[in-house]
Amino acid sequence: MKFPLAALLALALPAWAHFPAGVTYQVFQFPDGHTPKMDGRAEDWALVPPQYALGQHHHEEVYRGLGSEHDPKNLDIKQVLVGWNDRLNRLYFMAEVYDDVHRFRREKVDSLNTLYSRTAGAYVHGADIWEIVIDADHGGEPVVNFSKEDMAVEMRQRSAFTQNYHLYMPPLNGEYWHWLWGKAIWTESAAYSGVGWQYAGEDQSSGTSFYECYLTPFDDLHPAGPDSSRVHDLREGAIIGLSWAFLDADSSDTEFDAFWSLSKKIEMYCMGQYLVDFQLMPVEPGLFAR
Repeated sequence: MKFPLAALLALALPAWAHFPAGVTYQVFQFPDGHTPKMDGRAEDWALVPPQYALGQHHHEEVYRGLGSEHDPKNLDIKQVLVGWNDRLNRLYFMAEVYDDVHRFRREKVDSLNTLYSRTAGAYVHGADIWEIVIDADHGGEPVVNFSKEDMAVEMRQRSAFTQNYHLYMPPLNGEYWHWLWGKAIWTESAAYSGVGWQYAGEDQSSGTSFYECYLTPFDDLHPAGPDSSRVHDLREGAIIGLSWAFLDADSSDTEFDAFWSLSKKIEMYCMGQYLVDFQLMPVEPGLFAR
């Protein structure tokens, strides 16, 4: 994601300074055998009680400065749910979003994997994106900007400690869905991430899209591969840093129209300090009695 230099200059805040201040959301625990199947169907998410759902009013537009000013005829975040599973050690995400203009066609999708794209930020503004940032050990580390002098150091550490994923929603050309801000593109393997989605309309049509995915959290994500990386061990009761934003692209191939941030901070895209506190919850008592 490209922003002016001023937006890249993170304030010297302590690692625990997550936003909104004093707020902790909950991550639903999926019991073994009941994790979502990534088939683009909502039935697997019916287990999640309503109190876990986050809607439009939990987000603010922080790029155009609209704040909570919201036109549901333009974009409407109907609900977002987050879950986890202890045995599989994965975070699960689901979103239902209405958009008056869905943009998901691109002629040169492969260009997103070039060195320039990985260095300068993907050319992503002409597509609708769900940007998810994960700081599983709650350390507050940055996503980027580790070294201006040594690009090898910079690219080694991008998304190493706090991971930034751009998830194309719907996938570009129906296929390309996963762009990690860094060189560890092996994370798109089904062993570490997966996606399911449903949208009936054509490119630039209006309607509601359903999107689900799972992502693996890392304490140290290395471009060389999983053997050089350290997966974070999700534990019941732990607090993790997590946030996301919905990037709405309606009218341009080079810009986006809105950046709806859960943490209400634009800096969430590049700094773990600007994420939200989420607690990994135990399995809901009486889950299957309802």
